[in-house]
Amino acid sequence: MTWTTAYLAALGDPAGTPPFMPQPRTFAPAETVRQWVRVLRGGTALRLVLSNEFGRAPLVFEAVTIADAGATVTREGRTRWEIPPGGTATSDPVQLAFAAGQELTVDVTLGSSAEASAYQTGVYQAGAYLHSAQRTGEVLGSGERFASLYWITRVLTDAPASGPVIVTFGDSITRGDGTSADLDQRYPDHLQRRIGSAGTVLNAGIGGNRLLGPLFGPTLPDRFARDVLGTREATHLLLLAGLNDLAFGATAGEITDALFALARLAEEHGIRPILGTLTPMMGSVYEPFRAAGNEATRLAVNEALRAQSAWPVVDFASEVADPQDTSRLAAGFDSGDGVHPGGAGAAALAAAVDLELFAGTGVAATL
Repeated sequence: MTWTTAYLAALGDPAGTPPFMPQPRTFAPAETVRQWVRVLRGGTALRLVLSNEFGRAPLVFEAVTIADAGATVTREGRTRWEIPPGGTATSDPVQLAFAAGQELTVDVTLGSSAEASAYQTGVYQAGAYLHSAQRTGEVLGSGERFASLYWITRVLTDAPASGPVIVTFGDSITRGDGTSADLDQRYPDHLQRRIGSAGTVLNAGIGGNRLLGPLFGPTLPDRFARDVLGTREATHLLLLAGLNDLAFGATAGEITDALFALARLAEEHGIRPILGTLTPMMGSVYEPFRAAGNEATRLAVNEALRAQSAWPVVDFASEVADPQDTSRLAAGFDSGDGVHPGGAGAAALAAAVDLELFAGTGVAATL
């Protein structure tokens, strides 16, 4: 049987978490962590993929369940999971009918103390609770709400992929920083709604991610095999990245060379790359984005992207720029920090994507 990706989270190394991002925590034995994930494709059976990619000790779960279905998730026939440092583990198939867009509740009970060995920062994955009985915003008993998603890196389905499978690959703008928590307002969410059942849009954004060096990662090139090529049914790569590198002083040539290298790599593996222009950031509350020369560098990157003819380009920058000052986000699209689009801005980013780019995989004919 061929398993395809119904849900993807790009996980990072907690040891490299910058101070301005949600900080990882350590879990105690017997604690139960409840998390929610929204699957983008339905099926009659699923498998969970859990990660200890950055762990320094074995990660032990006494039990893993799909709580809303009362389904125990085993691995190699056992309810107890042990994942070695650096490893990932895929569950046995769970016979469970589920629909595209359905939210699944995943409970894991720790079998030992565990550092946050792999996690997705922010509250833009479905909310996570410890010892919480319901998702109402109220934390019950000894419960604690936290703003990260831990260990869950994929949900696989037995349903074959149809239409385009688009991996949106990038940094915090792709991840959805600045949009409303847990309301599916990230630009990949809006793009998924535009495409509907004709295809799948997977979010492989990591906040603080870079092309050229460490901030929070692995870097985009270092995780390309995991998050893009690891999605074997991927048909398209939608790449929006480079602002964090710009804030670290990278030149336009360095940024475009890195973007073009990823595009070539995707193409070599039969995945159609689509490049996105870098969005305005001179209104940012973060000084590194406003440093002298950065706007000229951003414009040079975007000019190089538009000038090349090898791959299609989505002009995200023009879509969300203030018409009176294109170095800044338009007020109605700004989340408030001057660099991350809010919900309306994320919708505008999705609207900038020409669905004819996916016509060969059947999308345009269904709209």
